[in-house]
Amino acid sequence: MKSMLMILVLLSCLLSLVEAQSNPIVTDPAIRSMETSMDTPSHPLVTDPAIRSMETSMNTLSNPIVTDPAIRSMLISMNMTQYLGNVPAETIAGNWKLNLSAGTYIDLALLQSGAAVFGKGKMAIGSVSQGVSASGSVSGNSLHLEVVPESGMELYAISVDISSPPFEGNYVVFLADSGAQTGTLKASKNMARVESTVTEKSH
Repeated sequence: MKSMLMILVLLSCLLSLVEAQSNPIVTDPAIRSMETSMDTPSHPLVTDPAIRSMETSMNTLSNPIVTDPAIRSMLISMNMTQYLGNVPAETIAGNWKLNLSAGTYIDLALLQSGAAVFGKGKMAIGSVSQGVSASGSVSGNSLHLEVVPESGMELYAISVDISSPPFEGNYVVFLADSGAQTGTLKASKNMARVESTVTEKSH
C-alpha cells in the first residue's frame, strides 16, 4: 500500500512539472523564436511565426570564456548566459553604422569587455535624430545588440553576422503599445578608435 502511495505521489510531481513547462506566456511563434535566439527562452511572449523564426536564426551557441566559477554561477543564476559566449579574435569595439530596412540609421560607438558590448550613439529616421544607448553581447560570429533611443518609446533587438564584411543581419523593433516589427539591416565598422570619435564630437 505504501509503495502504491509513493508511486502516485511521484506521478503527480512529474505531471506538475510537465504542465509547468508546457504553459508558455507568449504564443506568437515568430517572436518566441527570436526570443529563443536571443537567449530569453524561459518566458516566451511572442506568437508571430515570422518573428519567432527570425529569433531562432539569430541564435548562436558557443564555448564559454568566463572561467571564474563565482562569476559563471552568478551569470547562470541571472539567466545571462549570453555573456559566457566565445569572443571572436577581432575586436568589436569601434564605431558602427547600421542601416535598417525601414529607413532608420543608427551610429554607435561601442566598447567591449569580454563578451559584453555596450555604448551610445545616434539614430536618425528621416530628418529626425536622437541619441541612443546600446548594450548586448558577442558570441562566435554573431553580435547581439539592444538599442533604446532617448525617447524610450521603442526597443531595437539586433543581430549581426560578423563572420565577414559586408555585415548583414536582422532586427525586431518593439514599439510601445504597438506590437513588434521585423526587418533586415546592413552594418559596417569604422576601424578608428572610439575615443577619437568622442573627442572630435566634443569640439
